[in-house]
Amino acid sequence: YQRRVHGDIKLMLLSKFKSLSGLRREVVRPLLPALSAHRLYQRSVFHFSSQQPQSNQTQKSEASHTSAESNHGNHITTDNHGDPHAKKGNVIVEYAKEFWHLLKSGSKQTVNDIKFLSALKKKDNTAWTALDLYESRRIKLDLLKFIPFSFFIIVPAAELVLPFYLIFFPNSVPSTFMFDWQKKERRTLLLEKQREGAIYVSSYVLSALKKHQLITTEQASNISQYGKDIQQALIVNFSIVSKELDLENMDSDLLIQVNHLLAVEVITGTNILTQFVKHSLNMPRYLINLFLMIIRSQERLKWNHWIFNYNFKLNFFPFEPLKRALLLAQIKSQINYLEKEDKALHQFGFTNFEVQQFLSFSLYRGIHFDDKAVIERLIMEDWLAISKWASKDPSLFVCLSALHTRAIYETK
Repeated sequence: YQRRVHGDIKLMLLSKFKSLSGLRREVVRPLLPALSAHRLYQRSVFHFSSQQPQSNQTQKSEASHTSAESNHGNHITTDNHGDPHAKKGNVIVEYAKEFWHLLKSGSKQTVNDIKFLSALKKKDNTAWTALDLYESRRIKLDLLKFIPFSFFIIVPAAELVLPFYLIFFPNSVPSTFMFDWQKKERRTLLLEKQREGAIYVSSYVLSALKKHQLITTEQASNISQYGKDIQQALIVNFSIVSKELDLENMDSDLLIQVNHLLAVEVITGTNILTQFVKHSLNMPRYLINLFLMIIRSQERLKWNHWIFNYNFKLNFFPFEPLKRALLLAQIKSQINYLEKEDKALHQFGFTNFEVQQFLSFSLYRGIHFDDKAVIERLIMEDWLAISKWASKDPSLFVCLSALHTRAIYETK
């Protein structure tokens, strides 16, 4: 399915049609409902900016890495062996069927989620299991995303502007309206960012501990072996390093990494302005490359200067205080959710978890193994010992979580 998207549709656009009106009439209009907005945006950026796929970054079809928040350049795998002319009709029919199935199943799932949440509200809060809390949280987030997303479903031709909406509001598609490959991409992206966050935050913690000579260099260089010793040293001596490791004293870059560590789809608060500046600078290049594509020219305009691909962080006044406040609010909210779920988990255990729910639940705790028994052991023996610090000292909890997640990555 994705090979057709990457190969057949791309070749159609580049080689078959001689005019923009013909391209829009025969391909783009029929396919817009069927192509997800995220993939449509990938292709528009690919054609307008002439970013060629790199062979060393080719991904499996179901797990190509994308960056939703920072909108890094995406590398698209292509199949040059397909025949676009022979498969044109079948591709359109397939996409139409796929989209219609997604629309029906997504709407049905949304209705079922609302019913589940209504029934859950009638239940005593003290009897909520970890799964109840996890599903309640997921459904509320999906319903919040569905409010603006429903506009693009109800209003005719509104899907034309959906890619531009996703540029400024990434991660705004409800999970009930995502293809399976999109969910896998999302999980892969969260795992990748969590790993980066764990390394970044744990390195910051280790440098603070080494600075005060609370751990040795050998311990710091081998977390998988000395992880528990380091955690114990941090707990006992946290008052010494509390000023450096306090969440309130961290800058926005470090707080973003903490959000990644906790598997939060982070909102920086400055993405709209950042993307507006970036795409405004690149608009002349987009228009020129669009014209070259229409006239079937193989040439593309390349602007390699750093300013055209730079993601402006806006880490200065007045943006920095606003970013820090928003990032801290997301961290505290996530810690609060994790604490509630862990208390229910300690009380009721793993009750009625399906495989995907179980994997997602463990992801938020930095645990990602395929063996359910291993995950249960790590959560019950290691994670719950860390989780008890969530309400006592959120900063200590974050530091312990970073060390715990990095030790698991290094062990794997």
